[in-house]
Amino acid sequence: MLVCTQCKTGPPKKARVMIIPPDEIWIDPTDEMIEAGATRLIALAGDGPQVLNIAWPTQPENLPDEKLAFLMAYWLHLERHEGTGLPRQDKVDCLDLVPTLGNVMLLDIEREGFDARYRVYGTKIAVHASRDWTGWSVSDMNRETQTPAALLYRSGYRAVYRQKAPLYSEHASPRWVDVRSWRRLILPLADESGSCSRFLVGNVAVGQRILSDEEMADQKRRLHSG
Repeated sequence: MLVCTQCKTGPPKKARVMIIPPDEIWIDPTDEMIEAGATRLIALAGDGPQVLNIAWPTQPENLPDEKLAFLMAYWLHLERHEGTGLPRQDKVDCLDLVPTLGNVMLLDIEREGFDARYRVYGTKIAVHASRDWTGWSVSDMNRETQTPAALLYRSGYRAVYRQKAPLYSEHASPRWVDVRSWRRLILPLADESGSCSRFLVGNVAVGQRILSDEEMADQKRRLHSG
């Protein structure tokens, strides 16, 4: 069961938050779109077909995946900044994250969470994504691939920046990626000043599938490979 921080006495509303458009349609999200999307994620409200599971978990046992539960427990026990109470980014030790390393991303926050840059991009994520996006910003990666989940990604990061709390989501994978869906946990971290400056993210693939020749060609086109 997932527990929302806004309704800790029971399960969260299963949000029908955002419609992921067909792959043929792509819009580069504006800051206004990102802010509106973040507000919907925070409120767990929205219209349209249910394409996402969204929750603000408070404990590891609230999560449906053992790797994400491990990350949540690790985050909860990190030393915190005295002023803001956020876990300190300088206390994260990769050796402590060995059980999840291939599924971990670290992102440096840019523009108050409207964007972020991949500092670490887990190898298991890269295998399915067919590319290592280390060093890229989320916005530039979205523009390169024209992923239909672009607004979800960026609204999720902005929502966590605003709430300073963990956000869990599951969303359908684009048709040119060889998994059915992704389970994602975004955890905020603070710098020495106490400001939210980095995200620790767990990203776990769900359901392997074989791509058709058409989907493989689409993947190569989007990644400019081969």
